[in-house]
Amino acid sequence: MSKAGSVLCIDAGNTLVKWCLHADVNAPFVQPSAFFSHATAEFKPFSESFSALQLQLAPCLPPLHAVQAVLLSNVLGTDFEQSVRAVCAAAGVPLHVLTVNRHAEVQSAYENPATLGKDRWAACLALSEVSKAKVNLLVSFGTATTLDVMVKNSQWQHLGGFIVPGVETMLHSLHANTAELPKVQVEGLGATTWPTSTQQAIAWGVGRMQKAMVDSVATQLTSEYGEPAAVWLTGGFAPAMQVHWPQASLLEHAVFKGLLLDYRLAGKGAAA
Repeated sequence: MSKAGSVLCIDAGNTLVKWCLHADVNAPFVQPSAFFSHATAEFKPFSESFSALQLQLAPCLPPLHAVQAVLLSNVLGTDFEQSVRAVCAAAGVPLHVLTVNRHAEVQSAYENPATLGKDRWAACLALSEVSKAKVNLLVSFGTATTLDVMVKNSQWQHLGGFIVPGVETMLHSLHANTAELPKVQVEGLGATTWPTSTQQAIAWGVGRMQKAMVDSVATQLTSEYGEPAAVWLTGGFAPAMQVHWPQASLLEHAVFKGLLLDYRLAGKGAAA
């Protein structure tokens, strides 16, 4: 059974719903003590997802585990949140939902902070806990590739960012929307020679488009602040894409780490 003070973290994303147990809410998040994922599509419609969620999450909730709270980062809307809330209520565990700009220590400049993707915000929180640099560019390679700028002055500020199609999304789009182009794997992204096959042309071309976007934002930050930005990579394709930026840092489990920090900053770290 988990220690008192453990938490269940849920990252509800567009492609996957991922969740993990973190054994001690007051300890740094290095690796989850248990990790699970399930296709988001299997929970649709979200308004009727209580049973499916309960089935999947039950092994991580009381009575099998003494969970202090469930922490949720959710980009799937209010219906999904309400289903998670009902599962938590049935298990007798409080739900803590990630909210943008909850804490003065980290703030976003978004015109409407509530519209900022919660997974992006959680990753920004995670970066704020580990970065020593003043200017930071956080790149998340998922279904979409997101680029977020984080600057440290008296406090951390999220200045904004960009959203472009992700690596796999680009590859799938070329295959699905053309008659002849094949579906290719993400490989050879760091190649410096000319592509000599259609597969190489697609895979390397997608990689270079992703690289060009990141490089353009990094160049703008250097121009504005007079110093290179620290580049952080996260998301499923981050290890494959790191070949383009050898000096970049991998920020693993960024959403889970951000959820945990948000919970602690809310003063809820001590075990109940």
